[in-house]
This record gives sequence, structure tokens and C-alpha cells, in this order.
Amino acid sequence: MVVRSARAGPAVEKGANIVAGLWLLLLAGLWGRAFGGMLLAQYPGPADPPIHFSHLAIDHQTKKIFAAGTNRLLQLDADLNLEHSVMTGPKNDSPSCHASGCTDADVPLALTDNHNKILLIEPESRTLILCGSIFQGACYKYKLSNVSAEPDFIPRAIAANDANASTYAYIGPKSYNLWGRSNILYVGTTFTNNGEYRHDVPAIASRDLDTLDIAEYSFSKQSHLSIDVKYRDHFIVQYVYGFNASDYAYFLIVQKQSHLPGQEEQGYVSRLSRTCINDANYDSYTEVTLQCVDGDQKYNLVQDAKIATAGEELANSLGITIGTAVLIAVFRPARGITNEPQPHSALCLYPLRDIEAKFIENIHMCFNGSVKYRNMGYVSGLILDGKCPTSGSAGNIPNFCEVGLKISGATPIVGTAALVFPNISLSAVSTASTGRHVLAFLGTTDGKLKKVLLSGPVPTEYEEVVVDEGNSILPDTTLSTSGDYLYVLSTSKISKINVEHCSSYNNCSACLESKDPYCGWCSLEKKCTVRSACLKASHSPPRWLSLGTGQQCIDFEQVLPERIPINQMTTVRLTIKTLPELPYGAKYKCVFGSAEPIDAVVTEFGLSCPTPDVLRRPQIPPLKDHVLVPLSVRSSETNKDFVSRNFAYYDCSKHTTCMQCVKSQWACNWCVYENKCTHNTSVCQRNIISGENNPVHLPNHGFEYCPQFRRRDVILLPTNVPKQMVFEVKNLPHPQAAHSGFQCIIIIEGATMLVPARVAYNKHIVCDNTTYSYEANEGEYEANVTVVWNRNHHIDSMTVKLYKCDILGSHREHADCSLCVTRNSKYQCTWCGNTCTYSETCQQIPHIECPRPRIDMIKPLSGPIEGGTLVTIEGSNLGLKKEDVQGKIKIGDVPCELVNYEVSVKIQCVTGPSGGEMTAPIIVGNEAGFTESSVEFSYKDIKLFGIDPTKGPLSGGTQLAIRGQYLNIGSEITAYLDDYVCQVNLTQASSGRLTCITSRAHESVNIAKLTLSIDGANRTLEGNPFNYTQDPTIMEIKPLKSFVSGGRMIFVHGTNLSSIQAPEMEVYSDGEPSVAINKTSCTVLSATQIECPSPSVNRQFLLASSRARRSLRQPSAIKMPEAQLIVKIGFIMDNVQSVKDLDKHFPNLRSQLLYVEDPKFFKFPNQIKLYKGDTLVIEGENLNMASDETDVVVTIGTKPCNVTGLAMSQLVCSPPEQQPLDTDENGVKTDTNLPLVVVRVGRNLRFPLGYLRYDIYKSFAFPPEAMAMIAAGSILFVLFFFAVLFVYRRKSTQAEREYKRIQIQMDTLESNVRSECKLAFAELQTDMTDLTADLENSGIPTLDHTSYIMKVFFPGVSDHPILNAPKVRINGPRTNYDTAMLQFEQLINNKHFVLVFIEILESQKSFNIRDKVTVASLLMVVLMGKMEYATDILKSLLLRLIDKSVNTKHPQLMLRRTESVVEKMLTNWMALCMYYYLKEYAGSSLFLLFKAIKHQIEKGLVDAITHDARYSLSEERLLREQVEHSPVTLHIVQDDLDEKIQCKVLDCDTISQVKSKILDALFKNTPFSLRPSIHEVDLEWRHGRGGHLTLQDEDLTTKTVGSWKKLNTLAHYGVKESAVMSLISRQNDSFNNCKQPCHNCVAGMYFNNSQSPIITTNGDVETGTNPRIYHLVKPIDDHQFPNNKLAERTHKAIPEIFLTRLLSTKGTIQKFVDDFFLTILTVNEALPPAVKWLFDLLDEAARKHGIQDPEVVHAWKSNSLPLRFWVNFIKNPDFIFDINKTTTLDSCLSVIAQTFMDSCSTTEHRLGKDSPSNKLLFAKDIPRYREMVAQFYHDVATLPVITDQEMGSAMQQLSAQQADEFDTVAALKELYIYVTKYREQIIEALKNDINCRRLHLAQRLDSVAYTLGGEDTSAC
Repeated sequence: MVVRSARAGPAVEKGANIVAGLWLLLLAGLWGRAFGGMLLAQYPGPADPPIHFSHLAIDHQTKKIFAAGTNRLLQLDADLNLEHSVMTGPKNDSPSCHASGCTDADVPLALTDNHNKILLIEPESRTLILCGSIFQGACYKYKLSNVSAEPDFIPRAIAANDANASTYAYIGPKSYNLWGRSNILYVGTTFTNNGEYRHDVPAIASRDLDTLDIAEYSFSKQSHLSIDVKYRDHFIVQYVYGFNASDYAYFLIVQKQSHLPGQEEQGYVSRLSRTCINDANYDSYTEVTLQCVDGDQKYNLVQDAKIATAGEELANSLGITIGTAVLIAVFRPARGITNEPQPHSALCLYPLRDIEAKFIENIHMCFNGSVKYRNMGYVSGLILDGKCPTSGSAGNIPNFCEVGLKISGATPIVGTAALVFPNISLSAVSTASTGRHVLAFLGTTDGKLKKVLLSGPVPTEYEEVVVDEGNSILPDTTLSTSGDYLYVLSTSKISKINVEHCSSYNNCSACLESKDPYCGWCSLEKKCTVRSACLKASHSPPRWLSLGTGQQCIDFEQVLPERIPINQMTTVRLTIKTLPELPYGAKYKCVFGSAEPIDAVVTEFGLSCPTPDVLRRPQIPPLKDHVLVPLSVRSSETNKDFVSRNFAYYDCSKHTTCMQCVKSQWACNWCVYENKCTHNTSVCQRNIISGENNPVHLPNHGFEYCPQFRRRDVILLPTNVPKQMVFEVKNLPHPQAAHSGFQCIIIIEGATMLVPARVAYNKHIVCDNTTYSYEANEGEYEANVTVVWNRNHHIDSMTVKLYKCDILGSHREHADCSLCVTRNSKYQCTWCGNTCTYSETCQQIPHIECPRPRIDMIKPLSGPIEGGTLVTIEGSNLGLKKEDVQGKIKIGDVPCELVNYEVSVKIQCVTGPSGGEMTAPIIVGNEAGFTESSVEFSYKDIKLFGIDPTKGPLSGGTQLAIRGQYLNIGSEITAYLDDYVCQVNLTQASSGRLTCITSRAHESVNIAKLTLSIDGANRTLEGNPFNYTQDPTIMEIKPLKSFVSGGRMIFVHGTNLSSIQAPEMEVYSDGEPSVAINKTSCTVLSATQIECPSPSVNRQFLLASSRARRSLRQPSAIKMPEAQLIVKIGFIMDNVQSVKDLDKHFPNLRSQLLYVEDPKFFKFPNQIKLYKGDTLVIEGENLNMASDETDVVVTIGTKPCNVTGLAMSQLVCSPPEQQPLDTDENGVKTDTNLPLVVVRVGRNLRFPLGYLRYDIYKSFAFPPEAMAMIAAGSILFVLFFFAVLFVYRRKSTQAEREYKRIQIQMDTLESNVRSECKLAFAELQTDMTDLTADLENSGIPTLDHTSYIMKVFFPGVSDHPILNAPKVRINGPRTNYDTAMLQFEQLINNKHFVLVFIEILESQKSFNIRDKVTVASLLMVVLMGKMEYATDILKSLLLRLIDKSVNTKHPQLMLRRTESVVEKMLTNWMALCMYYYLKEYAGSSLFLLFKAIKHQIEKGLVDAITHDARYSLSEERLLREQVEHSPVTLHIVQDDLDEKIQCKVLDCDTISQVKSKILDALFKNTPFSLRPSIHEVDLEWRHGRGGHLTLQDEDLTTKTVGSWKKLNTLAHYGVKESAVMSLISRQNDSFNNCKQPCHNCVAGMYFNNSQSPIITTNGDVETGTNPRIYHLVKPIDDHQFPNNKLAERTHKAIPEIFLTRLLSTKGTIQKFVDDFFLTILTVNEALPPAVKWLFDLLDEAARKHGIQDPEVVHAWKSNSLPLRFWVNFIKNPDFIFDINKTTTLDSCLSVIAQTFMDSCSTTEHRLGKDSPSNKLLFAKDIPRYREMVAQFYHDVATLPVITDQEMGSAMQQLSAQQADEFDTVAALKELYIYVTKYREQIIEALKNDINCRRLHLAQRLDSVAYTLGGEDTSAC
């Protein structure tokens, strides 16, 4: 985040804070720079999903934050930590649907985003109102305590149903009646025309807060307002803000100037509308235009506004009273006549007093006739034809609210812009107040927040904060409850920032100049704070200096004296205005540096302090004449220095010359004859000069009176020539007798020369003749000369210049005549012989003419034949002037034109064309003659061959290599690609190769030619040598994780990547985005992919880790793992800038690289590891945190070890089969004669782990002699072995034969096992597909409610008295019985009677379990019409049972078994409550499970006699024999069917089984009870021409084996594939007559037991001599086989082999079991409230009894619902469905029921190989099912509590649905039997019970008996 000061302009950066907080911010995920800790928290963070926000609200009671956006509602705490998140969309919706949903199935629905429109907190009801754009803008009400709880949905069209249309709502008062003011919801909604229901949504409405209905809606009064239907479509009103003030409700709106079509050119206008809060019909609705102007500029589009209360400063500036409400609004001007705003803004202030006055003025103008029309034609329901009343007709109107007319005011409310923001788009305003000031926080569309001080004469902006760069700030930005923080809402973030950062201002001036109204200078604590943080700020005004008070910073006005000599004592006077008063006993102290504080005396002018003792003063540093100490004033109250200034101690004696002394800043004096500087003139005699800064002026004052040189002309001294120096001196002292004379001190190259001097003419000092010299090889040297007297009395000093003519007259260490002669005459140098000397020392006659030129250097030595080369020639005697060499320079015969001339030493000329290649010397001439160069210049013909590469990016930067000949000649080389410059790099040029860098092109272009210019030569290379391609783009970078040392291969995908020759990858930290941490070179793989090794970041990672440990202490820091560093990736690709800053140019690209710690590989123990075959395991740490198998290379010697696995702590690789050579990976031999194991991770990490020794069997090469010896020995051993074996063999022949026989049997069995398992596995893979396809069209035949109740209440009873038609009680009871039963029913309706009745029954020993079940069922039948009362009875019985159970040893066993009436009653009650849940929701998954099992069983063999099946879940019902069979497809032809039906059967099926399967195929969706029975039809086989054969289970062809008959099967009859069958009515024959029709019998139900057959003939049972019957497997009778050898020879498969089919069956139906369990263990709106009520009852009872063990309550819940209800229906699906349940099916369902029971148990059962198979079958699934059960119980517990009212309502509804279903009187008669049986005990108990006695229940029971009279009660 960036903070900008409005005063300074640019961003104010606190460098120290940034450096200190850089890594903290990096880890905290805050982007940008931080300032003073303003940004405290932000949501969402980097790791959170992005959200588009719309609104924000604060619950000031709990300080929680609620935010809503597209599809989301969030609840956050005050620090923006997420507490709850609710998905509000997308949802299936259509604009054509009503708010309550779609009733028309033809309306297409689509997933629609839910854009939040309204988010309001209703504090009284503690609810959150949330309205979105879906469901016609309907609203939800959430609980403020937890928005995750189920909200109340209010299907009313309230908000706009469009993403962009506006809606504004606020809660305000209404006074529609005389008996009170209450709050309502005011809503303004833009018309969208998005669906036909939008016309019902008013423009503005008052709504009831509870129901959200229109608050007043009657024939005469309707509290809403609508735009007229004629104008709605084009006259769109935008609602910006709304508020309530005094007795009015206001809306701030933007709309067209005119509502009439065709007048759009008038543009848009902002208006303020209002209505009276007591106007229930909106008759007083009035609109007035709101204008904000700045000179001629109109800002007509209001963006946001807020109401603020004027403080003292603002009230004074606006001329209103303190506390008056002010409307603060931000505006932008429109672009032309559109409603699109321009990027300029203005702030306007409107006192509410002026607003109300303008409304009254406009209304008066209508009523007094000034205005004729009300101009409200666009509002529905006008009266008086839209005209104003006739003047005077309305009379005197004291209150317009009572007689209001809808008026559009003509006179606008005009406000002058208080502040203008050019080129800034404001989007939001928020207000705050502190002290006397009011301020505004203005949000912009680019994520900035401007702080504006509204108080004072002119509002000023004092600061700008960047909160969420690039995203608009929204109007819901608001202050926290305390006012210390601001919650800034942008479209993408919620940010919590401080309203101030006073602590960042370090001094009083900065604090007050910040103009921050929150901040003030706490004087005595010397810090910038808010007022509340300053101690005793109100004690005296100067203690806290703040903005607008006119106070100035406390400081010293004067310190007298402010400097003293170091050894002087004095009293310092401190003048300080506005010194704060101290409390009693506190003192001010003066503090001089580190000296002890000194008590100060308070004076009228300030303070007075003595200076510290001389010994306590600091030392003056060397080479300094003073020391500064801070002089501070401290209060003993705070013990802090609050004002400070430097105080100086000085020492004049530090100065040793008059000039230094007199010019010093202190009060020093120079004593001329004492030669010293002092502040005390008393120590001086004679001549004293006062210093220029001395306040005391002596006669000789200032530097002018010091002895000094009068003139400072340059003195030139030739070396080695005796010379004297003369200085004219001013104020020359006169030495006394005791003084010595004058001397000149000359310092040359550090050496000092003392030269005697004398005084001449009383004003000159002459240094004697002396020879001077210096060693430096330079023409001139400056030496220092000082003149002194009396050895150390200083007069003055200056520099003199020594020089050497021989150097001044030479070039490159060669004497140069021309140079010597042309030197300045002041040096008096001359050419003497062959050298340059001082003219006075030349012994010869000086030369007048200089010799011929000498050439030392020529550059370049070659150029193009076209010429134009700039040749530089250096040497000597190259002429005294330009004209001397002009025209005298040639290359051979080719002239070279002079262009630059440097006297004698350097000339430059441009070559002319040569006409061809040549080589020639360069000739230069002067007045003395010509000179030829020793080297020659070459003219060359340049040639171009080609360039590489041939393409590069548009942005340029590509390095081109130009190939040719003589490319590095000449002086100037340029290259062009068409018109684009290619910058030549001369440093890398060679004859055959030249490089240049391409410049940027405007577009992708194919270059036609390359032009190379070398001096005057131009060469071109044509034929499209180069192409500019589009810049590369980056689309994906992966992986985005690396280890710190780098080198991991990062693959970059994009486009045009091959146009870059040498791409590089850089990484940057967030703190320094302009400085790369490191970079690496990448390799181009293709046009779309490059690979880059990750750069190393070791130093930054170390720094980040240490910062992270500190940052975790910061409350706003986001905690991340310590060892992590996140950096940004950038690429260097020639000059392409877009890939350098990926965040800016590719915002959707993930471009942050996460660095983690390097992997560590542990070295082998003792350096050597033994390899024993298989794989090599290498241990380490963090191995796969940022690497996978492809990043790791393991070498053993030079051979690779193939990596097969990489885990966090282990690497697994497969070494080569043979031990590699003893080298490292580079082939360097090792010292241990073993190969070195090296692990390389990426490119940078290398881990030598140690050496590997192979410890596996190896074959050796034997010599032939050894082989022969071994062979001979082996033969002898074999002979000996066979001899011994022969002896042994003879003795063990019998055992051997037996063993072989067993071995053969085992092999056979193993083969069978293998084939069976293969077959089972194949079935497992294919069955799921077949089964799912077959079940798609199955219907679900659910039993009616009556049948369902009978099955559950009275299982197995088909005929019961209660099934009689209920008797109608219109004319009263028909018999005494009926009368008595009505009396008995009244008793049953008494709770006390029922409880006593049940208690007495259960106490009787003869009252058995069956009786308990019967009583419970009868009671529930009687109470079915009074379910609320039945629930109450059940609750009392359950609580009584719980009271008994908790005192037992095992309370968890409660409800496990039916031991009393309450258990069965609970079962029945649950069955009643769950019927519709079963029927409409859960039943389908149970039915699918049943059908799946049935299908799977019937797909395989089923024995019609034993009911054993090939496919079963039950081991007891598993067919364990391998029976040969094959599938047969039958074609069923029925007379009443138009087409054939196919039916799949098995050739081993009995005829009854075939008939059953055909009936299933024919009546697939028909309830079982409505189908024909298999005993009502025969199966007819139609084959051949007219051949019809009736097939039967038994007939004359039935095979008989001994005493056993085998049932006929299709195979018996020879029925083949595609046989045609038909079902016909039952025929009469001897075999059919012996079978009784039995509807519920199934195929094969002939016998109860195969060992004791029962055969029915003509209805009689006969046993004995008839043959016994079997189907698939004939049982073995022991008496038939007296010799068991036959049985032994019969091959019998081991039964356990076939247990694999249990797994096959389980795998096939697994999905249906899972689906069923998931369905019934899921909490949703379909779940009956009874479940929640029951579970809460059990939870509450457990809490009441102090049961801590959660397993007890878990067991109670499991026993009440899953075991008591669901297990019952799993085992008996025929209780709810009209189906047939066979014995085989029953056994499978029992296994699933047992699995469900185990899942509901918390007890772990240890399973082993001896456990029953049905337990083992689902053993792996049960832990998952247990988790589902536990989650179900938890989810039920978290549901909202079911109140007694809700439960009662649900039970009443249930009662109404099942009333009068059974004959209640019959049930009462059945129940009365038990009264008769235990009459005496019941009567006695009723008399003993106090409640029953009070109600005379015993007598009432007696009266029932009396009414019965003498009738026989047993008949009941």
C-alpha cells in the first residue's frame, strides 16, 4: 500500500520502515509498499479464492463484518478473519419465473450468477437482510450470529434482477398511524424490463421489516411509487443513496432531464426525492434537482453521498449551527448527453437546512400559482391532470405532508464545488469526525483513498492512500464501531486501515503540517499522537498542539548565550513561549548533553539554567574548534526531553593562524605578537585583531588587519634554474629584538625547503635565489610557499608553479619542435638543438625551422575501396599550424582530406576512393619535407554472405551475426534492416563476422534487405534476410516450485518463443521489483516451449527465514511455513518488455515461484553401502518437496541408477546388474576401488553419498583343469548317492506312491481354484454395466399407507379387525359396545391413564413380549389421528425408560431389544413419521438395492429346492457345486402383445423358475400383488409347424435316480437358444391337480426341507414312499452307499473355493449399497423433523443425567432410528414395496442389515480368518460407513432446534393425513381385552396415583364396564 501526502505530491516513502518490513510483507501476502502500518488486514489474501464484492455491513454490537458479492456472503471478525462463507449462487433461474420459483415446466432454467443488491443489518431482530439479482430480486434473512445457518427465504420481487441495474435500501422510521413510530425498509429499485414480473416491482416502496411486504397496502393507501408504464422502458432511474432526516425519507437519484421520448438531448441530471414519513400513500412525493457547479463546469452525475453532522469548524464555515446535518456528495460530469461520466470529479456540501428550504420553496411555488404544472407525468397515479392547484384554492396550508401533491420542483438546489479533482474519478465517499473537525474519505475508481479535511474556510486534501490498485472503491466503505479504523470495500478486497498514522511523524512541524485532524503534537512526550493517547492533554492547551487551534510548536525562541568557551561558567536564559503548566511537585530540568540534568528556574520569559561544571563537559575532537551538545528541556512528570537545541562549547586556541582565528564562527581574537587565538583579550599585549564573528569590535577588527599577501599573481619557476620569489605583504609585523627574522618555507612533493628571506622597501619580502626541482614526469607542478617570521609566526601562504620545458615541448616522450615553439610565451621555452629548454639556459643558437614529420601511429590501417574512412595519424612535427599539412596527406597516390588538426601531434583525414583493392604507405608533409609511414594502409572490397538468425521479436534486441569478408575495416560501421537501425557492436567485430542488435519495429514485417554501410561503402543483402515476428507471450509456467539452490528445470509454454536466441529467466522479490535477485540462461525447445533452470536464491531465502520467525509475532501477518520464499518470475527476451513484468502484462498467469529448502541426501554409513540386489534405497529429507523423479539423476560410477520412486525421505532406484567401474560420474578413478554413488538434483545440487559394493552372486571363469576335477568329483558323488538312494527307495515305495496321489489331487484343486477366481474376476468387471442398464426403466411399486401400517404394526397378519371400514359416528353409537369404547377412548386420551395402564401391564409376569408388541401397535392405531398427543406419550415413556437405563451397568443397551411397550411404540411412531420420507425420497435407493440383489441372484443358478444360489452375499445360501449350465434367450409371444419380448433364462432353470422370470419380463413395472401367479399359468413351447408342448416341473418324462426325482429343466426338454414360448392359462391334468394355487409362492417352492419332503395331492399331505425331489445337486445318502470308496472316488470341490463369488456379488451391488447408505445418512430438507426432535430429546436426557461418554448417546441414537427403523426395512423391503421376497433374497438382505448394524456400532470387532464371511465381506467398508453415521448424527445435531410449536404443527399435519384410516373402535376393543385381563391391578394403581385419583379415572374405567353391562367381553 502506498501513502501519498497531498502537500508533497510524490509518494512519501519511509525508507527505514520499508526495509524493516519488506520480508514481513512478502510473507504476509501484502502487495505494494507499506507506510506506518496503515493496512492492518485484507481479505481475500493471496491463498483465498477471488470474490467480486458489492456491499459491506458492520454489526456494531458484535463488531462482526458482513460482506456480499457475486454468489458469496461472508461473515468475518473485526480483523477480517473468515468465520463463515455462504454460496448464494449460481442457481437455476429464469427472468420468466416468479420469485417463489417456476411452475411452468416449459420455461428453460439456466445457472445464473447471483449479484448482491441489498445487504442490511436489522439490529432489533438481529437479522441480516440479503437480496440478490436472482429469483426476481427476492431476499433472504440470515441470523446475525451465524450466516451459515439456514436462512428464511422471502419470495418477493424487491431488488433489480439485472447485474448492472441499481437498488438502494435503508431502514428508517415511518409514522403511518397515530399510535407509534416504527422502522420500515425504504427501497429504491431501477426498472429492468427483464421478465414480465418486473412491472409489479415499484420504483420506490416502504416495506415491512418482518415480511418485506408493502408496509401499507389497502384500497385507499399504498406505500409505494411506480414509474408510469408508458415511460418505464426508456426513463431509467438510478438510485444512488438514501437517508432519513427529520420527518422525511430521501433518495438521491440520477435520471434523464426529461421523461418524454425524443428529448434525450437534454441529457441526465441528479435529483433529490423525498416523501413524508407519515404519508402512507406517497402523495407528498417531491423531487428537486441537485446541482454541483464549479464556475461554468457542471458536475451533473452524482456518484455517492453520505450524511454527516457539522462540527464546530464546518458549521462556522457553512454558517449553520453545530450539529446540523450536511449532505456530502461527490459528482462527475457526463460525456455529452449520456450517463457515462468523465474522469473528473467534484465534492459538494449541502446543509440539510438549505435542502429543506429549497423543497418548501418549490412546493410553495406550485401552491401559490407561481408554477402551473407539477411536471410529474412520469409517475403513476397523478391527480388534477398533473397541474398545480389554482392559486388560493388550497387555502393556508401549515403542513404540506397532509395535503401533499406529487411535485417536480423547478428551482434546483445549487452547490458550489468545495473541492475539484481534475483527471480523477471519484466513486465513493465516507465521513468521519474528530474533535472540532469533519473529514471525508473519498474513494476512486482506481483503488485509491483520498483524505479530505472539510473543516476550515476551504476543504483540503491532506493525504492519499493506495488501497487496492486498479479496482474501484465502493460506497459501502465505512468506519469501524470505535471510529479508529476504516473498512475500505473495493470490487475485489476488504481492507482494514487505520484512519491515521500519527506515529509516523517524527517532529512537531511534520505532525502539524500533515494537516491530519486526528493528529496533534504531545509536547511533553515529544510525539505525534491522537488526543486520547496524550497524557493529560486537556490539562493545559500547549500539552497537545493540534490543527486549527492556531498554536505553534513549542521551541526555544532564544537561548542566551547559545555558545560559550569550553572553560567558562555562566547562566543560560531560555526564552520559550507557551510553556505547558506542570502539575504540583513537577519540575523542569535543563539537560546539557550527557551531563546530569540541572533544575531550571521558571521565569516570565521561560526558563533559566546554570551551565554544567567544566569537568562534566565533553572533550573537543582533534582538528575541531568546538563541540555541540544538545541542550534539552525535560519535565520530571514524563522524564522526556520535549524541546531541544544545540549548544556549543568552543576553544579559540585550536586556531594557529590569524586568518583561521579571525574568520572562525566564535568570539575569538588574534594576538599578533603572541601568535595565538583567544577569547580573552587580557592575555594579549600590543596588536590585537578581533574576530569577524566577535560581538566586541576592537579597532583592528576582521581579516583585513591580519598580515597577508597583497597580490596573489601566479609565480612561474623553471626547474633547475636559480630564481628568487618576491611577495608584497600588507600589515607586515615588525619583529622586536627578541624575535628572529623572516623565512620562506616551500613544500615540494612532501619535502620541505627553508629559504632565508629579507624585507625590501618595508613592504616586500624576498625569498633568496634558489634552485627548485621536482621528480614527477609532468610539465607543471604546484608547490606551496609559506612566509613566517620568528620561526613559527605565520604571515601568509600561496601556491607557485614549477615547470619543465623538456616535457612541455614533447609528445609521447619524444621531443617535438613544433610543440615547443608553439607553447605559451610565459614559459620562455625554446628549441635548442634536439630538445626543448628554458631560453636562458640554451647554449646554442635557437632553431627557426622545425624538422620533417614523424609518424608514430595510424588508425585504422584499412578501409573500403569507396573511401570515406576517417584516418587518425599521431606523431610529432606535424606542422605548426593547419595550413602546414593541408593537402600534403596521401595514401599512395590517393589524397586524404584533412578534417581535424591538433598542433604538431595529431591529424585526421578522410580517405578518397581507390578504384580497386590496393596497399600503400601514408605520406605526410610539412614545410621541411615529406615522411612515409613504415606501415601500409589497405583498401579492401567488402563482401556480404548472410545473417543469422533470420527472425526476431517485434520489440527488437535480437543479436544478429552478419557473415562476410572485410567487415571490421574502416572507421564507422552502420547496419539497417530496411529502414530499421541495427546497432553494431564493434568490440566483437572480425573480418568474417559482425554483430548488431535489432531495433524495435512498429509491426510484424518481412525485411526485404540488409544494408551495411562502412564509411563510404554500402553493401546490401536482399531476398528477405530477416523477419520481425510478434513478441513472444507466456501462457504457462510449470512447475512453480523449486529448491533454494536452483537448477530445477522450469518449463515455459507460450508463443513465438523460438524467435529468441538466448532467453534468460530472472526472479524478483516483491519488495524490490526492479532489482533481480538472480537469473539463469534458458534453452529454446520449440516455438511454444523453453526450459529454464531455476535461479538460486540462497541469501534471500536465509533472510526470509529469519524475517518469517519475527513476522509471526505480528497480528496482521499471514502465517506461512518458515522455510518458504515466494518470488516473482520475469524473462529477458531481447528487448521484449512484456515478459519482464508478467504481473502487469499477463495478469491471469501464475508467475510466482515458491522456493523451499534444498533436499538433503544422507551419506552412506562408513562411506560404503552393500548392494544385495533388487533396488537401492537412499535416505534423505525434503526429497520431493520441490522435485520429482525427472529432476533427480543417480549415478553409480558412470552408470545410471534408474529412479523408480521418490518420497519425502526416500529415493528408490534400480542399479545396473553388474558393478560399474571404480570411478565417479565423470570417469575419474576413486581411491577405494569401488564406484562412487552421486545424486544430482537439477543442475546445481550434487550429493556424493559414498561407495557401493555389490554383494550378489557372481559367476567366475574357471580354468578347464578345475572344471574337469569338479566334473570327476561330481560323478563319483552321484554314483555314491544313487547307491544309497536305491537302498532307501526300496524301503519307501509305498509312501512315495501315496505322496504322488496327494500331489495330483492338490494340483487339480489348485487348477480349479485358479479358474474359479479368474471367472469371478471377469464377472466382477462386467456385471456393473449390465445391471445399471437393466434397472433404468424399473418402476417403484410402493404400498399404500394402510398396507404399510399393517406390515409394520402387525407383521404377518393379513386379516385384522381394524381393517374393517371405520364406523361413521353421525347418529351416535349403535351398541353398548360402541358407547363403552367411546368412553374407553376418552380414558386413552388421558395421559395419566395411559402411563399407569402401560406401567401396570408391563409389571405383570404373564404380559409377554407378544402382548407388549400388540398393545403398542393398538395404542398407535388409536392415536394415529392425535399424533401430537401420541408424541407426548412417547416422550414420557422414553424419559421413564432413560431414567431406568442410566442406573444400569450398560446404559447403551437401551432400545436395543423390545423389552417393553415403549420400544415397539417408538418403532411404530417412527414408521408413521417416516412414511412420506420413504415414499418420496429414500425409498427409491432401497428399491434399487433390492432389484440389484434380485437381478444378480437370478443371473446365476438358484436351486429351487435348497434355495442355494450361485451368486449370494450369504455363505449359508451359496451354491457350492460347479454345475454346467448356459444362458438361453427365449422369445415370448403373447396374444395380447403386438411384439415379441426377449427373456434371458438358464438351461438349468426349472419350469417354475422360467415362468417367474417371464412374468418379471412381462410385468416389469406392475406390483407383485397385481400379477398372475406362476401357479395360474402354464409354459407352452411352440416349435416346428404347429407344434405346441406344455412344459411342467414334473411329468411322465421326469428322470428318477434311485429314490430321487430330478425336477424338469429347459435342458431336460432340449430347449435351445431363441426358442419361442408363451404363457397360457392353467391346464387340468394329474400333475397340475396336485398343486394348490399359491399366489405368493415362487419358482421352486415345493418343499420346506429337502430331507423331509411334503407333497400335496388334492389338498392332502402324503409322505413316505413317494420319491424324493431335487433340482441341481442330489444330496448323498449314507445308507445308499455302504461302501464309502464310491464316495471317495467322486470328485468333491473344496467349498471355500466358491467364496470368491461372495466377493463378486458384493462388488456388483456395492454401488447400490453405498447409494442407499448415503441417501439415508444425509441431512437435508426432506428429513422429517421427528428425527431431529428425537435426537435432541436423547441429547438433552444425556446432559441432564450427566452422561459424559459419547458412545452412550451414539448407541441410543443408533438403537432408535437405524436399528429400530432402517434395519427393519432393509431386512423387509416388502413392508414398503409391493414385491416378492424369496428366501435367497432374504439371506442377502440380512447380510446388508448386519453390515448397517455394525456401522452404527462404535465397538471395534477384531476380525480374523475364522470370522464369519458375512462379517469379512464388508469389513473394509464399515469404517467408512461409521464415519457417515457419525457425520449424520453431527449434522442432525447442528440443525436448528425444532420448537414445540413446529413439532406440534408437523404432528397435526400427519394426523390429518392418516385420520379415520382404521376402525378405531375395533382397536379399542382389542385393547380393552388387556383391561379386562388385568382389571383389578389397573383399578388399584389408578386409585393409588394422585393424578388419576384427582381425575377419578378409576371410577371412569368402572363406568366403561357398567356400560358394557352383561355383554361378554371376551368377544372383543
